Amino acid sequence: MSRRANPKLIGGFVIGAIALMVAAALVFGTFTFFQNTRRFVVFFEGSVEGLTVGSPVLFRGVPIGQVTQVTIRYNREKNDLSIPVIVEINSGGAVTLTGNSGGGVTTDGVANSPLAVSINLGELGPSNSNSFVSALVPLRLRSNAAYVLSMSATVTSSGTTSNRISAADVGFGLGTISRTGTGVNTSGTDTNATSGDPTLAANGSVNGTSGRYEFTAVRSNLSAFSSATTALSGPFIMNAVPRSNVNGLTVPAFFAVKPQFFENGTTTISVTFTVTAP
Repeated sequence: MSRRANPKLIGGFVIGAIALMVAAALVFGTFTFFQNTRRFVVFFEGSVEGLTVGSPVLFRGVPIGQVTQVTIRYNREKNDLSIPVIVEINSGGAVTLTGNSGGGVTTDGVANSPLAVSINLGELGPSNSNSFVSALVPLRLRSNAAYVLSMSATVTSSGTTSNRISAADVGFGLGTISRTGTGVNTSGTDTNATSGDPTLAANGSVNGTSGRYEFTAVRSNLSAFSSATTALSGPFIMNAVPRSNVNGLTVPAFFAVKPQFFENGTTTISVTFTVTAP
């Protein structure tokens, strides 16, 4: 005899799934969501060491925006020329959603554009018989200097027991790194600090005591990123080519949830990627 699906379970995790990918869209590509913006140009006479695209702009200690571009300045009298460090992250293309029961990609990624993605992961309870619900989000990085890609994540849930979705229940990893195309530096080595696709058999298993599925490999779930933690690093990406060259380093970011008997409720997951020049 079939049992009626619990609407709270289905609805709760649909909301949580939307929150996961909306939050990611806001930070993967530094996307400005429903805001009016004004641009200011500021000149510095001294050193601007540590200033990078994405750095916060403070007014009397209050954050009011972020740095969107650092450009070259030529002092004709002193014949002084400085070259800015440029590191950027954009969408690497369309999102791939697999294993979902219901839901779907509602706003897709567009290659070489600020990432603005919205995904409904669908049912994450036991009525979804698939092994995993997975979202693959391609990222594209470009830089004229060595780079470090860090990530931080927070997970909040309306649930009150240990059966709610936690950061450890959200698998994460970066996939195969690709440096291809004219103008892309192919020398040196990129270091992936994650364990790759979290759905691989080597990256998780059922806990023999609790029976709960766990992502157990090194940095294979969001609990490893409660604060800014390096996920990827490597040498400069772009050779001396015009900005109109749209090539770069492409890497897929995987997010995965194993459908289980989670506690009813809603879950919000916020993920922040930060690219810096060390």
